[in-house]
Amino acid sequence: MAKKKQKLGWRGNLLVVVSLITAIVFLPTSFMLMIGMMPTFIAYFVDRGKVKVKAITVGSMNMAGCLPFIFELWAHGHTFPNAVNHITEPRTIVVMYFAAAIGYMIEWAVISIVGSIVLEKSKSRIVEIEKTHKQMEEQWGEEVSGRLPLDDYGFPLPQSEYDDE
Repeated sequence: MAKKKQKLGWRGNLLVVVSLITAIVFLPTSFMLMIGMMPTFIAYFVDRGKVKVKAITVGSMNMAGCLPFIFELWAHGHTFPNAVNHITEPRTIVVMYFAAAIGYMIEWAVISIVGSIVLEKSKSRIVEIEKTHKQMEEQWGEEVSGRLPLDDYGFPLPQSEYDDE
């Protein structure tokens, strides 16, 4: 089944236009964010989930790594050459990308922990179901065990019919 393309509508188009104008007006900040937030863009396109949890986690940490340098840019002159000077400093890129890497680690750790919890809950549920199944078998007999052959109507076959097989 082919995916149907979603149209933005007038609100989406307005948001795009306002975003572009804002990016042009604040070009030095936009430039720093474009370079600094690369790991977030990659996480967005790599994440196959509907909610994009990886992109949200990585993006939050990545933005936290970018903000000190953006504040520094604003404090010391919001010019394009200043933004280029900040971006070309190795410390800036290392901090921005290391913060994104921490976001990747947080996402990995949380998924591992949640997976372990779900697995343990599933195991305990299986034990509970088996216990209930055994109690039902003791109370109602072997007919509820699911091991007896059934006829076309779902009733157990008489003992003699399946002993011969």
